[in-house]
Amino acid sequence: MLSSNNSNHLRAGFELGKGNKLFQDIEREIIRMVFWNKDITQSRIVELTRIPQQTVSRLVNSLIEGGVLQQANKVPVGARGKPGLELEPNPNFAYSFGISILLDAIAVTLMNFKGEVMCSRLHEMSDMSIENVLQHGESLVAEIIQNCHVSSDKILGLGVGISGFFSSMDGKMNTHHALEEWAEIDIAKIMSSRFDLPTWVVNDATAAAAGEGIAGVGRNYKNFVYLFISSAFGGGLITNGEMFRGTFGNAGELGDMLPPKQYVHPNLDLLKRILIKNNVEVGSIYDMSKNFDINWPGVDEWIYKVQDSLDLVATSCSALLDTQAIILGGHIPKALAEKVIPRIDVYAQFRRGAKRPLPEIIVAEINDSPVAVGAASLPLRELCL
Repeated sequence: MLSSNNSNHLRAGFELGKGNKLFQDIEREIIRMVFWNKDITQSRIVELTRIPQQTVSRLVNSLIEGGVLQQANKVPVGARGKPGLELEPNPNFAYSFGISILLDAIAVTLMNFKGEVMCSRLHEMSDMSIENVLQHGESLVAEIIQNCHVSSDKILGLGVGISGFFSSMDGKMNTHHALEEWAEIDIAKIMSSRFDLPTWVVNDATAAAAGEGIAGVGRNYKNFVYLFISSAFGGGLITNGEMFRGTFGNAGELGDMLPPKQYVHPNLDLLKRILIKNNVEVGSIYDMSKNFDINWPGVDEWIYKVQDSLDLVATSCSALLDTQAIILGGHIPKALAEKVIPRIDVYAQFRRGAKRPLPEIIVAEINDSPVAVGAASLPLRELCL
């Protein structure tokens, strides 16, 4: 489930209001084709969508005039044909904000209409109460707007990623115990009211997966599983480029695959404890990730402890979903992820000299505020893609 709360906004002649209709369905289809397909032309849009050529031409011209799309390079189409014009989203048409409410920090990200990250800010806090988060969130948003010279009337909306699971179909979440004030309340309504923006809410791991699918290596795969390794362990699922949410919005709760009495959860709090035991001075998991040294004593111990858990999760995801890729992300240091991956064993039956095709296991590209980046992609996904 994706919790949302909306207010009316005007964007360059396109009205956002009833039913989240910033664009008509046929316009969204064209925008979707342009967004996901690099070097695409009008003729290619006709081939992919089977929309009549005259209709495509009329709508593309309208979207260009409205500043939604822009022309890129000319592409030769043959000796007799005229060169085609490549299309791409106009990055300056609109923007979206994402806020991640972590266990001990918030992060804010600004994304443009092309799906590019323009700016991210992380602020660590000991007080994660609603009012404190809102105050610091407002300050970070205002700072980014000023530094990036973004007009407030071009902001599509706000996405929020927070640790927890949806309790029912009403969009309220059972949040982590460190976020007690945020439990069982209408987070979308609170955030939308404070920021005066249409707002969508997902859990942190789903947000991170969504961001990786737009702004990271996940864009190369239509189907992937994202392993969210942070203070806790979870995951997100992308199917055919879309977030797979399940019945209540809790698809991807990979930590629940690991009964704690039998398997160690591969999270960074465990790594921090092991490092401290080995006399390595570490602060928060964010500082630890930023200053990580693969040769620290205790790193190999952590890998040994979590290896069986990662084997089980990766094998289960491969068997159940037949996914293209498994991406290790969250706040795990890139060097640590690269060392872990070769040790992950995905089991598959060996038959007639071969196994079934197995997913690639790769490192996420987004390691700076991945939840906020993913949250920023939510308005773009919901309204335009």
